Amino acid sequence: MKYILNIGINGTNYSKIIEQLNNARGYYFEDYHSVIKAGTYKDMNEPTAVVTFDTEAHYTSIIILLEEWCTTLTQECIALNISNDLQSSNHIVHNKEYKGERV
Repeated sequence: MKYILNIGINGTNYSKIIEQLNNARGYYFEDYHSVIKAGTYKDMNEPTAVVTFDTEAHYTSIIILLEEWCTTLTQECIALNISNDLQSSNHIVHNKEYKGERV
């Protein structure tokens, strides 16, 4: 499966994102690509790390990893797109401590 993540940078340092990606490399995926793009969150501009990787890891394992990253990277949520040759779907993984509206 191919995963594309959007991780906001306003609440964290980009180097922390890269650190988490490097820690996960070899366990969840072999390699990744990351680039900073313009993004928005709650109608405000926010630079965003767009991360792409392919993995054979089970979806549940990736969700658990992203929940951990939400905590480590002080994110309310991480948006992701999952795709294969046949279909694509969008999801939002929230920080376990997030108390706001979940969409």
